[in-house]
Amino acid sequence: MRRLQRVKSVLKQAGMAIYKHVHPIDREFWQVYPTINSIEGFLVSPVQERWLFRTAKSLPDKAIIVEIGSFKGRSTCSLAYGCRGTNKHVFAIDTFEGNDIDFTYRGFFEEFLYNIERCGLSAYVTPIQERSSQVAKSWDNPVHMLFIDGSHQYQDVLTDFYDFFPHLVPGCIVAVHDVVETWPGTSKAWHKHIKHHLRNIGYCSTLAYGFKKHVANN
Repeated sequence: MRRLQRVKSVLKQAGMAIYKHVHPIDREFWQVYPTINSIEGFLVSPVQERWLFRTAKSLPDKAIIVEIGSFKGRSTCSLAYGCRGTNKHVFAIDTFEGNDIDFTYRGFFEEFLYNIERCGLSAYVTPIQERSSQVAKSWDNPVHMLFIDGSHQYQDVLTDFYDFFPHLVPGCIVAVHDVVETWPGTSKAWHKHIKHHLRNIGYCSTLAYGFKKHVANN
């Protein structure tokens, strides 16, 4: 029994030593991840939730994040947790009605709202229950991060990107989910068009991202 207690004590001390060396941002993420993980979604977990959280944390105060495609709020909460204690804000654009092409869920707006509220993130999230193409027509705010995860059809992905592109501040982070062979629409849109408008291209599993290029002064 004493030997077992000593083993447990050593393991506990080792765990505490490791925890002390974990980056504070990662420590904060792992504290909220169990709640994020309770929300249904399609991210490659936990690496993509962590990427969204850390990216939101890296943005300047008062930054605006536009998320196109929110489903039940898993990615939304990952972003919004990275906004806590700041004036950053996530605008979650989705019809919340699904479609017959990419997936067949229907009417999940109430569940989205419930998840945002139970996570204590309502102050950091504004849902917009509308098609992204319609929202873009009247959008007039600078965007510091654009996360595209709505319709995965090639033309729809391009439309989401180009409709919001004029509002992206220089250095804006653009991320596209499901850039993978099994989703040819998003993959084609990213590789043929979107990534050529960006710099410092990177990948987090099936999530592709880059930063809007700065326009050179003449």
